[in-house]
Order: sequence, then structure tokens, then C-alpha cells
Amino acid sequence: MPQPPDNASLQTHYRARQAALDTEQRSAVTRRNWMRVAYAVCVAIAWILTKHALYGVGSWWPVLLIIAVFVGLIVLYVRLNANLNRIQRLLVFHEHNLARVDGSQPQSGLTGEEFRTPAHLYDRDLNILGPNSLFGLLGTVRTGIGQRGLARFLLDPASHDEAQARQQAVEELTPLTTLREDIALLGASRFEQASATTLDKWLDDTPPTFHPAVRIVLSLTSAALVVLIIVGFFHFATWSALFPNLAVVFALHTAVAAMVRSRVVPILEASKIANQMQMFSDGLALLQKQPCTSARLVALQQASHEPTDAIAAMGRVQSYFVIVEQRNKEWYYVLSLLLAAGTHAAIAIANWKRTHAPAMKLWLATWAEFEALNALANYAFEHPENIYPEILPDAAPATFEAIALRHPLLPNCVPNDIALNPTTRFYLISGSNMSGKSTLLRAIGTNTVLALAGAPLPATSARISPAKLCASLALTDSLAEAKSKFLAEVERLHAILAVANSAAAPPVIFLIDEIFSGTNSSDRLAAASAVIRALVASNTVGALSTHDLALTDIATPALHGLNVHMASPDPADPLAFDYILKPGVNTSSSALAILRLIGIDI
Repeated sequence: MPQPPDNASLQTHYRARQAALDTEQRSAVTRRNWMRVAYAVCVAIAWILTKHALYGVGSWWPVLLIIAVFVGLIVLYVRLNANLNRIQRLLVFHEHNLARVDGSQPQSGLTGEEFRTPAHLYDRDLNILGPNSLFGLLGTVRTGIGQRGLARFLLDPASHDEAQARQQAVEELTPLTTLREDIALLGASRFEQASATTLDKWLDDTPPTFHPAVRIVLSLTSAALVVLIIVGFFHFATWSALFPNLAVVFALHTAVAAMVRSRVVPILEASKIANQMQMFSDGLALLQKQPCTSARLVALQQASHEPTDAIAAMGRVQSYFVIVEQRNKEWYYVLSLLLAAGTHAAIAIANWKRTHAPAMKLWLATWAEFEALNALANYAFEHPENIYPEILPDAAPATFEAIALRHPLLPNCVPNDIALNPTTRFYLISGSNMSGKSTLLRAIGTNTVLALAGAPLPATSARISPAKLCASLALTDSLAEAKSKFLAEVERLHAILAVANSAAAPPVIFLIDEIFSGTNSSDRLAAASAVIRALVASNTVGALSTHDLALTDIATPALHGLNVHMASPDPADPLAFDYILKPGVNTSSSALAILRLIGIDI
């Protein structure tokens, strides 16, 4: 459908979809109730006709006919219940959609913390993963595989070509609301998950090998057992004559199965991944049938067919898992033993995995990327006011320019203009406590992550380098590591400088909050000046915040630095912050006003 032009239209769209589904649900419930009445009528008629037939008053044909009608009604009833389940799941899906766009529940509930890596240079600083995070805002993915794909987009900045390709794919997927409904319906229930970790472990576990003679012998003994039982059952020979042969064949059959049992059992116990594979396979089927034009989506479709068709290949292994699942059911148990069904299925699964595991890892990566792109497209659909930034070439100087930039996690964020480029290499932001300095730094960083993931930004225009993002914003003391905040900051700045000075380094955007706040003003100025000079000597742009006005001397024209500040525009009320970036050095203070606010007079 066309993208709604604003948030109010978006809410109207979701409410209209809910109303249509609610009408469909009421109609389906009515049909189900009438079908139950039809069941009762069929049972009553069948009972009367059966009595007549038993007493020779009527024929059995009407009874058989009514039984056929009853069976047909059961088929229709099952389909109707499946449709009701679909409607109910979509109602929940759109309830969550509406809660996001009306602001009552903007987070998906997903945190992505399992994908966190130690010492990442901006994850914790910018709330990329975790509760109330960017991942939680974007996390409208259906599977654990998709969660991993989205986390990779947010944690690993893309090149110019990759970011451009993602943008084109996201733009193509944005209006496809029906596709997102289909993805939401994957799995037998909305609680079912396709876990990336579970599938990874299964694929990484080296399958055992089996000599081809095992299957041949078991096939022969199974066939012999079945033939001997049929011969005895139809009295072609006496059981006493057949028993010695049965005993010998069954002993050989059991001995071969026992010989490979230790290798078979672990495979059979892994059958729990069958449902996850089905969900994954159904998802890839949606990708394959989607008419795509953007280069990245076409490439993903092609990847799902290489080196062989993913759907066909997974269909074969799933048929083996069906055998494994059914072998423990009462109706199939004896037959399973006679045919060695579990052993045959286990060997087939092991052989399949040996052949297709490398390809399946690629198919997992394909689905992970597709679902991540779809999640970004959903974000784009629900934020029609956002714009796609211009991604500069890889060889361009480090740049971050934006007009009316806002923080994506703050719905009522005050917009600010940012111009970091070869002319202005860094901002030194002075300002009062709570004036918005840290939020502005996070807005720059979070929007860089969004831009390179391929998503639109909350701004009116933007130009961004495909940069390596480095941040020092949320460092704390660590008792477990016996590390002070100051030491943690020194280590982080060392890591940032290492990235900036790397021979193969892309442009770097650095963000540093309250640089060297853990030392005295004199040492702080000397250390901060040294760090800024080292950063400016590389292909970097960035911003620093400080309370220490002595540090404002660093932002000289020679270093291409610019002093800016954030403070209350009203000298009489230092806490009346407008959160707007202003030129020059801050001259006001809010500390005493904050102390008076909590009852401490100075």
C-alpha cells in the first residue's frame, strides 16, 4: 500500500486494518457456529439412518453419504479454525503496530543483548542493544535469525556501496505491508521461534559417518521380516516353521541397529529443530516468490537457490524429521522397529547435513539479511517524516552533516543542525548540566548507525560518510575488573586512536562526553589537547562535550575546531533549557540552581 503521509494517517491505517480483521473474525466465528449445528444435524441423521438400516427399513448408502458429508465438514472446520488463528495472530500483530506508532509502546520487547560483543566501540554508549534501545525500536523481526541480522546491521558499519544497496532494498520493501503480515504469520504460533543459536549448533556439530552396508543390511533384514510375517499371517507356512528364520533375521537386524545406536541417538534427539527449520524454510519461500527489482533483494533471492534450491533441500531433510517424530507414536512404533525407521532417518539426516550444512549457513545469512531489511522497511513505513541520507563515497573526507537532526529514540526531541566536515573537524560543546549535550552526541552517533544500516533518519536532510563510529559516552567504574572510570576512558580513547591511525581505516566519527573528567583541569587540558590533535591528524570528524571552560581553548581555527554550547536562553532561569545548539562558549551555569531545586541553598 502507499506509505501514509503522517503519523495520524498511519494510526488510521492500522485501526482500519484491525477493524477489517475484526469483521472477518466475527464472520468466521458465525460460520463456525453454524458448522457446529451442521455437525449435530449430521450426527442425528446418521443415527436415524443407521437404525433404519439395521432394522432393514432403509439402505446403508444414505448412511455412507452422511458420513462423507460429516468428513467434509471436518475438513472445512479445520480450515476455518486455521483461518481464525491467522486472524487472531494478525490482530495481535497490528495491536503491537498501533502501540508503536501512537507512542504507547515504541519498543518491541527485544533487546538483542545476546549479540553483544566485548569492548565494542559504540554499542553501550549509544544504547544500540539492550532495554529501550535502537534494536528494540527496530526489532520487528519474526525469528532469532532475523534478530542476528538486524544486530549485525547495527553493530558493523557498511561501506558506501553496501549502505546504498540497503537503502534501495528498504525503499522497495517499505510499502509491502502484506509481506510483513505473512512474515508475522510464520510458525505454528506467534510464540514459536527459529533460533539462530540452535540451528548454528546443529550445523556446527560434525555428523557421524555410516558405512553404506549398514543401510543395505537393514533394508534387507527389514524386507525379510515383513515378508516372513506376511507369510505367517496368511498361513503360507506355519509359525513354528517360520520362527527360526524370524529369530535369525531379527537378531541380525537388532545387532546392526545396536552397532550404530550410539551414533544414531544424538541425531534423533536433535529432531526438535524440525519446526524451526520449517519456519525458516517457509520464510525463504516468501523471499523467493516476492517480485524484487533492487539489486540487493535480487541477490538474496539468487543466494537462496545456491548451490541448490534451499526449499527443496530443506524439504528433504524435513521429511526425515517427520519419520523421527512419528516413530515414537503408538500406531507406528512396531512398524518403526521392523523397518528400522529411526536408524534409516538418522543416517539420511547425517548424510544431508554433511552435504548441505555449508549451504544452509549461507541460507541462514540470506534470511537474516532479508528480515533485517524488512524490519528497517517497517521502521521507514512507520516514520514517513524521515529522510534517506546521502551516503558519501568511501574515499570522501570524513563528514556528518544534517539539518533538523533528532534522536530516533526520543519522539519529541528538539532538532539541531550539525555540520562536521573538512572545514569544521570537531565541535567542542560546552554547557550546563542537563542542557542536552550528551543527548546531542548520542543523536549524531545513533543516526550514523541508522544511516549505514540503510534506514531513513529523523532529519530534513543529511550527508554522511561511510565511517567507523567510535564513542566514549557511557564508561563507568568496574569493581569486577578493578578499573576506574578514568582508566576505562583512557583505554577507550587509546582504542579510538588506534582505529583512526590504522593504515586501512575508513573515515572515523568520534563522540566523547566529558573528556578526562576524572583528573584536574590542568592535566585535563593537556591530555584532551593531545588526543584532539592526534584525532585531527587522521581522517576524522566528531564532537566532544565538557563542563570545563578551559578546554574551549582547544577548538582553534588551526585545528578546524568550533566552540558551540547548549544552555538556557534565559539568564534569569538557568534551568529553562531549549536544547538548541548555539555558537560560542557557554557562559552560564545551572549547578547552583539544581542544588537550590533540591533544597540546598548556597
